[in-house]
Amino acid sequence: MTPTSQILTHDHGRKATWFELFFDLVFVVAVAALAGRLSQHYDWQGALEFTFLFLVLWWLWLGHTFHASRFDKDRPDQWAVGFAQMLAVVFIAYGAGDALGARAWAFAGGVAAFKAFLMLGYLRERTRPGLARLCTIYGVIYGGQAVLWAGSIWADPALRTALWAAALSVDVVTPFLVARETHRAPPHPEHLPERFGLFTIILLGETAAAAVHALDHGSELHGDTLAVALLGAALGFLYWIGYFQRARGMAERHIRDEAAGRNLRLWAYGHIPLYLGIASLGGGTVYLAHHTALVGASPWVYSIGAALAMAGVTTISLATYRRPLTSGWPYVLIALAATAMPALVRTAPFLLGGLVAMAAAQIVASILLNQRLAVAANQA
Repeated sequence: MTPTSQILTHDHGRKATWFELFFDLVFVVAVAALAGRLSQHYDWQGALEFTFLFLVLWWLWLGHTFHASRFDKDRPDQWAVGFAQMLAVVFIAYGAGDALGARAWAFAGGVAAFKAFLMLGYLRERTRPGLARLCTIYGVIYGGQAVLWAGSIWADPALRTALWAAALSVDVVTPFLVARETHRAPPHPEHLPERFGLFTIILLGETAAAAVHALDHGSELHGDTLAVALLGAALGFLYWIGYFQRARGMAERHIRDEAAGRNLRLWAYGHIPLYLGIASLGGGTVYLAHHTALVGASPWVYSIGAALAMAGVTTISLATYRRPLTSGWPYVLIALAATAMPALVRTAPFLLGGLVAMAAAQIVASILLNQRLAVAANQA
């Protein structure tokens, strides 16, 4: 990519607006609804449903965030579209409580409306010189998805699930479909990481909220309940350290060539296991605080969630420091060890204690590795 191939330029030092912070808080409601549903069905089926619905929700936030990072100027007309999208999220949050059942119409209708507004947002930017192709591609993609989601409202359950899966598959491949055009309108190198960091903070806040809910449920407060609540919050603290200090997930992301573009996608996709893992831990902490004897799928679901978050932090860290994926093997081994924890313990406090130790071990390993690399660099 040559310096002149970038058509869209950005103002230096752009920060998240008050409207964007408000926008994120509406998504908190939807995430909390999904986590609440998971806490009541904390098994393999519940985890699979949560994973699918959370990914749908996250890609809505991602689509809005990338569009805003490129084009948002904090104008009243853009607020109007944003408010409409927020209302759509309200319906999504309502439907999240039974998205695969009686409230499927609300969930699907909200997603369809959100996608339609994303389509309009890109189509209105088609008049920008050099960006007609990029904006048209996005407009067609989001318009097609809106049709799939809207059409699923009247479909029978089996066909509805297939339509939803098809729409989500389009989300997954969209960055690759537009890869040749994104260098013309790259997301803001400062604003985009800040938005991801803010969403990370929101999800980490849910781990603290889960500790409160865990303590509040039940007629009496037992020692095991207290231990699970505190250890669940401790996991959130460690993931904060891992993301903001170890991985530097909020560092600026400049796209100067194709390699930088691939690195940006690695960084962005690394947030999927991170967000999915953190979001799933909230419902799990509430559940395990009152089901402390480990039986069935619940301890495995929780451990996999914790390991996903560890893997996400590792991927983001490798993208930040532009290190080969193979160099992350020590952290992957620690994450794999975390998934095996339910085979070694019998009660929830020991399970969460072991996972806290694994998360802390990743941070310590990262500190030691960085120190070794710094020494090697100085000697060179």
